[in-house]
Amino acid sequence: MPGAALYGGVKVVLQHVRALRGLGVDATVHSPDPCPNWFDGADTFYRQVRTLDGRSLPRVEVAVGTLAPTVAPAIEIAERLACHLSQGYEPGHETLTVAEREVMRAAYELPARKLVVSPHLARTIHDRHGVVARWIPQPFEPDLFRPPARERIEDGRLRVLVSGHWNLEVKGVAWCLRALRPLFERSGGRLELVRLSLDADAEEVAFWPEAERHRHVAPAEVPALIQDVDLCVGPSSPLEGFGLLALEAMGCARPCVLTDIPSHRDLDAEDRASIKVPFGNRVALRDAVERLWRDREVRRRLGRAGRAIAETYTERRTGEALVRAFRP
Repeated sequence: MPGAALYGGVKVVLQHVRALRGLGVDATVHSPDPCPNWFDGADTFYRQVRTLDGRSLPRVEVAVGTLAPTVAPAIEIAERLACHLSQGYEPGHETLTVAEREVMRAAYELPARKLVVSPHLARTIHDRHGVVARWIPQPFEPDLFRPPARERIEDGRLRVLVSGHWNLEVKGVAWCLRALRPLFERSGGRLELVRLSLDADAEEVAFWPEAERHRHVAPAEVPALIQDVDLCVGPSSPLEGFGLLALEAMGCARPCVLTDIPSHRDLDAEDRASIKVPFGNRVALRDAVERLWRDREVRRRLGRAGRAIAETYTERRTGEALVRAFRP
């Protein structure tokens, strides 16, 4: 793994290893970064190494590269099988230079078994590279992300959670906030924006200074944050690999307004737990939020359905999918 900073993609890798170890598999993570103390129990399976190559990494039966640059090292150290875990199709990002996209694309051509976190990524990889990818369902912690013991008293406010970097296009935060700002102003501030991100961009703070901001929040503290809002908005672009916050919000029985993109359709194909809107359509997003603000019963119905969906994403299911993927 190339890094161990507090990111959703890093958390997923650590959860994969925990799921494997729960099934009795001797699984470890190797990275140049120090042990991520924000993930409970990481010190039992995490190994810090100088470099990601054969000089620092041990020979193993199965090796998984977690980002494009780590696929070649995984092939170098694997005695039986090398895998490439894709959490998003990186060559599709317009922000990359042509040279960077070529490096990313080349990694998908390497002889490593492809693992993906969402069915739409399997379809993408097959269409672009002609290979079959194995879907590894997202791990979820049902005892941590659960409905609140007591719902917030209705007081005319609507607390809306939006997660991700303001200037990261794939997360769609900038267009989302621009869509919701008129609703905030018309409501006299009764729409309360709750932001979850690693840091706060100066442009965002200037645009919405009244927001309640939570930065560098440890994973164990995220459930309480989700439980304290009325709904979650996932405004990601079609490049999003998997809507992790959407799954966690569903686990907490929070209704969601999500963009109508492949990863969100994979998660809630029948719109049982979410209202979906076109990516970038400010009017549709604002209307969906207003609809849920007006109708508490719809919020409750979507929340109950979301919890049922989330409960199917168990760590054991993740571990078993990985074990199957590693078989000859």
